Amino acid sequence: MNFSPRMLLTVVLAISLLPLTACQSAPPMPEERSVSLEEFFAPASGKVSNNADSIVVRGVRTKVVKGVIMRADFKLYNNRGRRNVINYRVQWLDRDGMMASPYAAWTTISLEGQQEMIVTVASPNSAAVDYRLELQTN
Repeated sequence: MNFSPRMLLTVVLAISLLPLTACQSAPPMPEERSVSLEEFFAPASGKVSNNADSIVVRGVRTKVVKGVIMRADFKLYNNRGRRNVINYRVQWLDRDGMMASPYAAWTTISLEGQQEMIVTVASPNSAAVDYRLELQTN
């Protein structure tokens, strides 16, 4: 086989440019940030209405049971050095953000100073797909 100088130049250029296409710079990676477990499990600010003194919602876990009933665990913490009596209730919301059921009665609990407690609630019906926790001082 006889190669013309022009064909040989084309092949050499193609081979020499091939590694350059693989060496393009990658887009910059977003800056990594570490978060604490409390921050990772913290509920969205719109999901908790907290008017109770020194009570912190440290975390929320939700689960749909048997594809019908929504269950939520709220981890409450009394930041104060003495007993705190509070009331809580959950407003259950449907897919459109409207109330899925009437308000439930307030439930009263007592937390000692620096005590943590998990409160478990279940939705009253299958229409409830979201929640809003309300806390108030007794």
